[in-house]
Amino acid sequence: MNFKSKLYKPVNADINKWGQKQSNGSFSGLIGEMVRGKADVGLGNLQYTPYHLDLMDLSIPYTSQCWTFLTPEALSDNSWKTLILPFKLYMWITVLLVLLVTGSIFYGLAKFYLNLLEFKDHSSIYDKHLDKQIVYDGAKPVGLYLFGEIINSILYTYGMLLVVSLPKLPTGWSIRLLTGWYWLYCILLVVSYRASMTAILANPAPRVTLDTLKELVESKIACGGWGTQTKIFFEESLDEIGEKIGEKFQIVNDPDEAAAKVAQGVFAYYENKHFLKYLSVKRKNSLIDTTPQDNSTANSTAVTAKKKDERNLHIMSDCVINIPISLGFQKNSPLKPLADLYLSRIVEVGLVEKWLNDAMHPIKSLDSQEEEIKALMNLKKLYGAFIALAIGYFLSTISLIGEFIHWYLIVKKDPNFDKYALDVYYANKNKRQ
Repeated sequence: MNFKSKLYKPVNADINKWGQKQSNGSFSGLIGEMVRGKADVGLGNLQYTPYHLDLMDLSIPYTSQCWTFLTPEALSDNSWKTLILPFKLYMWITVLLVLLVTGSIFYGLAKFYLNLLEFKDHSSIYDKHLDKQIVYDGAKPVGLYLFGEIINSILYTYGMLLVVSLPKLPTGWSIRLLTGWYWLYCILLVVSYRASMTAILANPAPRVTLDTLKELVESKIACGGWGTQTKIFFEESLDEIGEKIGEKFQIVNDPDEAAAKVAQGVFAYYENKHFLKYLSVKRKNSLIDTTPQDNSTANSTAVTAKKKDERNLHIMSDCVINIPISLGFQKNSPLKPLADLYLSRIVEVGLVEKWLNDAMHPIKSLDSQEEEIKALMNLKKLYGAFIALAIGYFLSTISLIGEFIHWYLIVKKDPNFDKYALDVYYANKNKRQ
């Protein structure tokens, strides 16, 4: 293009960056240099928006960037739900319904066989003209006592679900056939549960992250980013979620300060995805001072220990917006038409993508050096078992207290109660029932 470039940084570029409108009407940063005519070309992340087009001419976009939020990962985990994690909610509801229905069917079949046997006994008595004083003593045939009462039927059905053998093979072919098929169902269910449980215990705990704007709004954490123009962008959003983010959007000019607040779990920082990746990796590797060495990509780093209460940083997967990025020129600049031509050729041959990959390579290298998370078995993963045991202790204690209350307030106050002949008392009570 037949000119020599003279690169320089605006005053206080680290603070003012692209620049924004001051109280006296002037502009700071890169935009200020362009508006005042001190620079012919603006090299930076200039978004192709009406705001910038009013201040300068923009070249054709040479790339687009995903702008999103850097969010904290949740410290809470779901280890206490380990026992129920293998199945979804609807699956647990189905298992419970099958348990209740099958237990009721076992009970119904057992009662049917008991009534049928009692009917046969009475018929044989009358047919043989035996003593009329002989009565059916109520003893349940072998194998039917398992399901003779609805509570026992549910408990034994639940025991089969836990792969516990029945103490006695049921009597009656219909109950035996149902037992066999129910055993097949239990085997398949238990194998599926064990396989899923093994996978859960063998893998690292899943990360709890914010990946959508809706989740970010519902999380109640503060949001922020650089510049008043970004805040205006959210405040003038046409959707309700964007407006809610604009209401709590805070202007933060120091990205390191923003990353520290994100690590504390109280903030979400808005920037382009590549810069957020840089911040995340820098924070993860505790980089305090980064200086290039001898034209290489190696960095010298000072490492500090990570605090225990700090969160891991996570880049939200959803993009708030994909913004085209351009070069800036002074209004009616003669350089723009030829620059557009060269930019289009550079984009077509893939140089922009290559330069971006080269720039991000050191960051990705540091990210890949992070030690792989090992899925070790620890006490934390077994919280669910202890919680289940605690629930069992609690329910057992409540049941024991209920039995004491029933014994002292109902049984002992019965006029027919005789503590010296409890067997006679319960036999008479069962006959009355």
